[in-house]
Amino acid sequence: SFDTNEFLIGAEYISTLFTAIQNQQALEVSYQSFNSDMAQTIMFHPYHLKQYNNRWFVFGKNEGYDNLTNLALDRIKQIEHASIPFDTSQMIDFEEYFEDIIGVTKPLETEPTKILLKASSQLAPYIKTKPLHGSQKKVEDANDSFTFSIEVIPNYELNRLILSFGDGLEVLKPIGLRDSIKKLLKESLKNYEV
Repeated sequence: SFDTNEFLIGAEYISTLFTAIQNQQALEVSYQSFNSDMAQTIMFHPYHLKQYNNRWFVFGKNEGYDNLTNLALDRIKQIEHASIPFDTSQMIDFEEYFEDIIGVTKPLETEPTKILLKASSQLAPYIKTKPLHGSQKKVEDANDSFTFSIEVIPNYELNRLILSFGDGLEVLKPIGLRDSIKKLLKESLKNYEV
């Protein structure tokens, strides 16, 4: 069996979006972000579907913006075909696009950073057999820890992945990411103070 979310919202749009991508068909999408109380209608030119962490995302050109946009399918309210020409101006090589990130969020004009991490002896076998990223390289394999590096663009999903390992994983470098994770952990601890 595969790890799936049987209650996934938005899965009903996968077929429509896939067909629109194949046929280069522009769409009128009613979309409600987490930051908005109301759905907005956007003209969207879909290029690529991606699943990450049991959620589906569609990447494409959003009319009025000059950069690539991703929409979470579970935030889509409705899709209609649009009678406008398909815009390929933001079409890219998606294999290359995802090469330097974990997840689906790619901050604009940011370069990959070498990140040094240390895993506990209990976590090390898991990290060795299921690397965090394709760029993962061993730095030191000691009795009590496993130090390794990855080269990625820091983003929201990277932070969440690091935090998911709890006390089993420590960010050593860069200091900015280490401080950011430390701040998030301090904020998290506040939830447990009496």
